[in-house]
Amino acid sequence: MRDFERLVDLYDSRAIGRRELLAGLVMIGVGRAPAASAQAPFRGRTLNHVSLGVTDVARSKSFYQRLLGVPLRDEGSDYCEFRLENAFFGLYKQPGVRNGIDHFAIGVDDYKPAAVLEKLKREFPGSSPWLENEDQVYFRDPDGAKGQLTATDYKR
Repeated sequence: MRDFERLVDLYDSRAIGRRELLAGLVMIGVGRAPAASAQAPFRGRTLNHVSLGVTDVARSKSFYQRLLGVPLRDEGSDYCEFRLENAFFGLYKQPGVRNGIDHFAIGVDDYKPAAVLEKLKREFPGSSPWLENEDQVYFRDPDGAKGQLTATDYKR
């Protein structure tokens, strides 16, 4: 998680651009995760996805297809998702999705939305966790970044 935070800090301070951020996130996603702490309430297994808010889906789709050469996972008039080896990368132009990085999602073992939500509320009340669509658990980290916990096979 330290590498992820370092990349986001570099991006937020404008030391790196969006391309470098995305390349770094992909590298983190293909890397091997360290052993989990015995006290951690969840076992993070995968960087499941990163969602990016865009102003023009077609333009961004064309850019990322040319840049990354990855296949589509799914698309609609206001979104496009690319399939990565162990994750997906989504572009969205939808109400409530801010431009730039909207959120990241970490796949966890034994994902049961209601139980994950209750555990977050109990152990991390300051993260203001919430449930969307009955299967998506979101939270805010100490700096306000939006995160999501999900099943490791979400949208695979």
